[in-house]
Amino acid sequence: MVRIFHCADIHLDSPFSLVSPKEAERRRTELRAAFTSALMFAKQQKIELFFISGDLFDCDYVTRDTKEMLVTEFAKLPECRFFISPGNHDPYNDVSPYKNIKFPENVHIFGEKRECFELEDLGTDVYGVGFDSSVYSKSPVAGYKIKHPERINILVCHGDTTNPLSVNGPVTKNEIAASGFDYIALGHIHKPSGILCENGVYYAYPGCIEGRSFDETGYKGALYGVIEKGRVEIRTRIFSKRRYEIAEINLEGISDKVQALELIRSKIRSYTDDTALRIILEGSVTEGFIITENEIGRGREFPYYIEIKDHTTIKPNFTELEKSSTLKGVFYRRMLEHLEKCAPSSEEYYTALQALKYGLCALDDRNVIDFTEADE
Repeated sequence: MVRIFHCADIHLDSPFSLVSPKEAERRRTELRAAFTSALMFAKQQKIELFFISGDLFDCDYVTRDTKEMLVTEFAKLPECRFFISPGNHDPYNDVSPYKNIKFPENVHIFGEKRECFELEDLGTDVYGVGFDSSVYSKSPVAGYKIKHPERINILVCHGDTTNPLSVNGPVTKNEIAASGFDYIALGHIHKPSGILCENGVYYAYPGCIEGRSFDETGYKGALYGVIEKGRVEIRTRIFSKRRYEIAEINLEGISDKVQALELIRSKIRSYTDDTALRIILEGSVTEGFIITENEIGRGREFPYYIEIKDHTTIKPNFTELEKSSTLKGVFYRRMLEHLEKCAPSSEEYYTALQALKYGLCALDDRNVIDFTEADE
């Protein structure tokens, strides 16, 4: 039996380019903290083999401080052996940071040639290969010959099981099934897969350790547990400091802004100050109003970051507007004439509905700047 820890896609020093420089620096710090928390947990659990299946960092952005941090933290666990398989964001080539970091003796970086480490004291053999560029068209799983079938055999690699034509190490289920490994520690897919099995070969993607955008929603972490011949018991552990989430809220029939805000707040109660939340507003409302992020609320009971995507359309009191001689009534009737000329499912129809909403809001003395910010 061997105690293992499996993580991937850390992306240390990721630029976080979609947020402000101040927020980007905070997120990079939290990303490092998530990784060091994982290392502390591994020490507490007396982990014997620690696998990093690619993209430990973004090599174009890695800093000297991060390199020094890695060396220091790995050295704190001399009883643990680290195996790193470089991926498409941190390939092992002539300009790779891996070439100029002097890692402790308990750390091994897999290169472009396939290797096998025979760990007789653990009754385990660890195989692996690393990307040598950002493009890797070969399968990192196919073609191995197991030297000692009676031992625990583990493969550490970066690869893509979602696309047989992938340029990021394409892997098929048939290749996994035929490999003969007891466990394949994969990286590249940022969404955790859970423990999977093909023909007795267990494999998994742990997902990224910290979400970096709204396409990486939820709490993130890594895998840990025990492996022995014929048995794999691995669990998930959360290490992310924050999470990204998306909430879709239907405002159908809402008559005013106060009502809308009450509904939104009731729907997002589970998202507190560890969450970056994108709110997508949908449905038809009876009055023209725009909701901005600052109106939702601030404090520990609210998300630390809120982004609103307003996809609502307006259905005002048509009878009153049709009869009104005000500028608002004239605007409504002109827009109604235009809408009647548009195909109901066309982009032009949707754009006209949005123009109707913003126009009616503007005629109610709303600031047009608010509209642009709410829809970006």
